Amino acid sequence: MSKSILALCRRPPYGDALAREGLEAVLAAAAMEQAPVLLFMHDGVFQLLKDQNAKSIEQKSVRRNLEALSIFGIDKLYVCQHSLEKRNLNCGQLRLPGIAIELIADPGRFIAAFDSVLSF
Repeated sequence: MSKSILALCRRPPYGDALAREGLEAVLAAAAMEQAPVLLFMHDGVFQLLKDQNAKSIEQKSVRRNLEALSIFGIDKLYVCQHSLEKRNLNCGQLRLPGIAIELIADPGRFIAAFDSVLSF
């Protein structure tokens, strides 16, 4: 029986490379059939905003990495509802083709259900 893995995406998409590198690690794990579940919280919710223009700030976009998730069998992402509300965002502002987004009201309880947690 394989262990359940959660990738906790807490970093904003730009400013440093941690968000993008975290997504690359998730894709690498998924390529080896160890796809973790992803939970976006804190400033990590900004990674999921549609219509981002990373070129205007001379950064590499995380969008391509996010869109590749469905290719590797990740068809659902989880988002902390409180993190969205605190940033005056709503689920309608988040969109990825072929990937469902589910809001999580109690992230502590959600996180506790996993054997391992990776934080990016």
